[in-house]
Amino acid sequence: MKSIITVLFLFYCSLTIAQPAELLYNPTRLIVKFSESSELFTNIRGIRVEESGDKIEADEIVNNVEVFSFFTQNKIISITPAKLSDWNNPTANEISRIYFLDFLNNDDLESAYKNLNDSPDIELVEYDWRGTGSGYQSMIIPNDPGFNNQWGLRNTGQNINGVTGTPGADINITPAWDLTVGNSNTIVSVLDTGIPLTAAEFSGRILPGYDFANNDNDPTDDQGHGTNVTSIVAASGNNSLGVAGINWNCKIIPIKILNANNSGYYSWWISGITMAVDSGAQVLSMSVGGSSFSQPLLDAVNYALNSGSIVVACMMNENNEVPYYPAGFDNVISVGALNNTDNRAVPFCWGGGSCFGNHIDFVAPGEMIIGLYFLNPTQMTYWCGTSQATPMVTGLISLMLGINPSLNLTQIYNLIKLYAHDQIGNPAEDVPGWDKYYGWGRIDVYQVINSLITDVPYEDMIASSFSLSQNYPNPFNPSTKIKFTIPASLNPSKGENLAQLQVYDILGNEIATLVNEEKSAGTYEITWFAENLPSGVYFYQLKAGSFIETKQMLLLK
Repeated sequence: MKSIITVLFLFYCSLTIAQPAELLYNPTRLIVKFSESSELFTNIRGIRVEESGDKIEADEIVNNVEVFSFFTQNKIISITPAKLSDWNNPTANEISRIYFLDFLNNDDLESAYKNLNDSPDIELVEYDWRGTGSGYQSMIIPNDPGFNNQWGLRNTGQNINGVTGTPGADINITPAWDLTVGNSNTIVSVLDTGIPLTAAEFSGRILPGYDFANNDNDPTDDQGHGTNVTSIVAASGNNSLGVAGINWNCKIIPIKILNANNSGYYSWWISGITMAVDSGAQVLSMSVGGSSFSQPLLDAVNYALNSGSIVVACMMNENNEVPYYPAGFDNVISVGALNNTDNRAVPFCWGGGSCFGNHIDFVAPGEMIIGLYFLNPTQMTYWCGTSQATPMVTGLISLMLGINPSLNLTQIYNLIKLYAHDQIGNPAEDVPGWDKYYGWGRIDVYQVINSLITDVPYEDMIASSFSLSQNYPNPFNPSTKIKFTIPASLNPSKGENLAQLQVYDILGNEIATLVNEEKSAGTYEITWFAENLPSGVYFYQLKAGSFIETKQMLLLK
């Protein structure tokens, strides 16, 4: 008797499905941004100066005439600030003026929407738009789960779901793990459907999070999307427990901003971003998207950027050129998806396809990506979507920050761009340089990480004399690598173990000191960032004892 294997694909809410307009936003919540000079805003803030972040209920402010009048005239039942703490932070000027207004029913909300648009106290008022996660689950349970099925990390040409892959069409992570498997001081926040808090793959690494979908402090996954995404970023590796994440050591802040239907309102996303930043997250992974532009959501993203946090978001899965947010914002790293043949993922295992457009930055594997199963994290499931590509980039950035936590968005972006693989897919779409289907290309973890490993000698390259190599690339924009060698026959009495590597402009002015310390024998590689300098000829010079050598390089913007 033949056994029949049924493969089920689960479909969740999508903004492309025709629905009544009122279902595209929260029927009982508005988002407002108070005017900076509003006395009403000052008055409302004063109610919770000592207890910032608390919801203000209507019955609490009966003795405050102005605020009580604001509540009653607009039939507001409660008001909650988007930013939960540290209102006086100078980087929080915009986000601190954003509040969420709750109403008893949609009729009251619609009436207030009209009134508030005419109020001089309100800079803007928006509906609390709905967005969704961008990954869809395939319920295939692999017979031999584990790393061999993680084609996105190591593509050997293995067959996944009936498709033979292209060897090497992956993110090139395995040699990078020889250099780093992550830093336990790095903090990643995954804003999604939550995670299984007791999963062994995350043991000892979970920091306090929050569930904004259910308004409690238990961000346990009740849908599955967040578990898969988080395991791609941060499942512990080399521990005989199934899959390997990209970063095996980072701390994780799980913030639940999607409900059991894989959808969520912008107010949850805004609150989640501000909480992640205020909790110390250095990189935020957001495999979510909504088609409605929102200034408060942009303010939250800008708050993250101004606080030094990086936001990574998915392009979404509708196979169209519509900008979905937050990926549609300029200061977000936006990620599209590839399949195991190195082509844009269209269709995915369930349909649709990786979105494209002028805001795409990079691509990463996103089709049939295996990860932990939320109901039993000792088992695994496959998911398909740009949701799965996004944590690949998040993982890379977390490794970069583990090596150099002072890297900013521009430096991170340009390093990933420098080593991205171009012209890998359909030549009709993947043209030379940036294009709207693949961005700058497929990320390469090893090349980026290797470029950041400074002050580590290549012991097999120890030479008998000093040398200074030509920088690469040259011309460059905005970063380049400089390699130099310290010989085994050092003479400390002549100061030969004190190495100085400096950069000068064409007038001889010192621009930067890249190295100024004692070095043991070996070959070293330094990455120099010149994003704030004008185009032109620059010189770099190595001094060690009596050895001096100077070379020329060209910054071309």
